[in-house]
Amino acid sequence: MRPLFCIALLFGLLSQPTLPTRAQPNTATTPLPADLMGMVIRDPWYDFGTQPDQPHQPNYAAQERMGQVLSDMGVRWVRFEFRIEGTAELSTTQIARNDYFINEVAPRHGLKVLGMLGFGLVADQPPQALNYTDTLTIDPLYGGGVNDYMRSWLDRARMIAARYEGRVAAYEILNEQNRLPPSGDSINPLVAGRLQTKFYRFFHQTDRALADQQWRDGVKIIVGGLHPAGTGEPGRAGYLSDRDYLRALYQSDGFTSYRQIYGSYPLDGLGYHPYPEEIRVQLADSLDLIDQRMLEMREVLSEVGDPLRLFWVTEIGYNAAYRRQTAVGQGDFMRQVFQRLAVRGDVAAIFWFKYEDFPPASGPNAQRWGVVRIPFSTGACPGGACYELTGEPAEYRYAYWVYRELAGRPFYKTFLPLQLK
Repeated sequence: MRPLFCIALLFGLLSQPTLPTRAQPNTATTPLPADLMGMVIRDPWYDFGTQPDQPHQPNYAAQERMGQVLSDMGVRWVRFEFRIEGTAELSTTQIARNDYFINEVAPRHGLKVLGMLGFGLVADQPPQALNYTDTLTIDPLYGGGVNDYMRSWLDRARMIAARYEGRVAAYEILNEQNRLPPSGDSINPLVAGRLQTKFYRFFHQTDRALADQQWRDGVKIIVGGLHPAGTGEPGRAGYLSDRDYLRALYQSDGFTSYRQIYGSYPLDGLGYHPYPEEIRVQLADSLDLIDQRMLEMREVLSEVGDPLRLFWVTEIGYNAAYRRQTAVGQGDFMRQVFQRLAVRGDVAAIFWFKYEDFPPASGPNAQRWGVVRIPFSTGACPGGACYELTGEPAEYRYAYWVYRELAGRPFYKTFLPLQLK
């Protein structure tokens, strides 16, 4: 073997992810449709100002490296949350933390962005403030049933939409609003429906009419992912199943009035998080649990007159550190759940939770949800965790390779000699 070729081969092996024990490609796997392939990623907000020599700029290296890895995996959709801390005057600079990823990284790597407009838009107030009735007014801009939280949220959400135009392909309104931590209470479904309707109407009608903004017509607005465990606990006062919450959402004054005026409901998709452990009440196959619950949700959609509405599974995942779960089990679950959801025919996209691990790294509450592990330590960084500054993964889990396979990506040719040994 020629010396130069040996050097090139060695460089290729060193620069690519290491091959895990069970990363043999399954040649029988048929690649899934590209638009199904989603991933919940590290929010760009947390990678702003982390480079010591660039305190007022995004971490260009970390965000670019994440884009490269996602593209290499075959990810089409990425989901992250917008976050705004501080006063309204700071909103623009807080939103701008996402500029580099949305404007440069995502288009460079062929990634479509689903932006979560969640409770992080008013990060200095508890989510439950959306339910407060003591400040309800008839707002001159937004109409009736608006409190201070809703007004701030709508102002900031519209600001984000106007800034990024069609570079954000879809928005998710709230997240697990039917089960808020730590108590499991909820945003009243009437309030959640009102917020969804007001934003949808401004996005697609009011703001659309202000100028020639045809880009708005192609952007999807979906209801934030509902939690399958529902509100509260079964058998206790105040319990509301995910099905009941969905039914109440469609019966809200916002949804019903919008349909009366426009002939359709104010959503382009229904977010859902069918984690099997949150559904399980008896020993049963995880995939059967997911199918059955989604069938029940579909029955509610038919009942309220929206039978063809597509699900967006904006989270489904597996913590490789939970109880007896393993990294191999994580990859196997990923393959099975993606394949099962793909054949349903009523799922628009599937977002794996998550790209990277997050704190704590070890102990009984370790959070090893990621397809990669990026080293981090506790420190004075956004979110309290300081990740390796280049964003370079130290580990590519079995699930990383499974995802590549599901997306129809071949293994690196540089690994071929190792496979043949």
